[in-house]
Amino acid sequence: MYPAPHFQEPNIEQLHALVNTYPLASVLMPNKQCSLNDICHIPLLFDAQRDIFIGHVAKYNPLSLLDGQPVNLLFTGDDCYLSPSYSKNKTLPSWLYSSVLVTANVHIIQTFSQKESVMERLTSHFEQEFTPNENPIWQLNDVPQQHRNIMYQELSFLEFEPTSWKGNFKLSQNKATIIREEIKNNLILINKVSIANLMKIY
Repeated sequence: MYPAPHFQEPNIEQLHALVNTYPLASVLMPNKQCSLNDICHIPLLFDAQRDIFIGHVAKYNPLSLLDGQPVNLLFTGDDCYLSPSYSKNKTLPSWLYSSVLVTANVHIIQTFSQKESVMERLTSHFEQEFTPNENPIWQLNDVPQQHRNIMYQELSFLEFEPTSWKGNFKLSQNKATIIREEIKNNLILINKVSIANLMKIY
């Protein structure tokens, strides 16, 4: 079984936290011309109340042709090299990482009001990182309505309805508690706090 059971993360709240912290999704789409997937990268906002992701792409993106079809969304958290020195040479060199794979059905948004709502939610959410003292917070209303209408014609607005969630958190769960404590403490020392905080020490 892959990933190994001890690296599987079943806690849905933990999975939600990762996709909210790292919203850039690698979308794996079917390719009719070969057996491999096409991939595109889209920042998505997860609406926990509706259990749905929202986003938009350029209208020529292949996703625009997949209404009603399933795709995979891969969200990747922070990662780092694991040195044996972090655990006093009790582990081999390795790599720590966390990821969430969501299988979801694509729904193309058609109405103007829904498109406007998605754009407003996306921009207001991602603009929160800016502060007025550093950069002015951009608002959708800064763009004249006529220009917004033209912009929307060049975009496809999407909803992704999840059907399954899988967490793959490779954080030395197969090691003894004392070793994991040493690793966690050393991760904090090298400022890999985001990974250290994911490590559950029992």
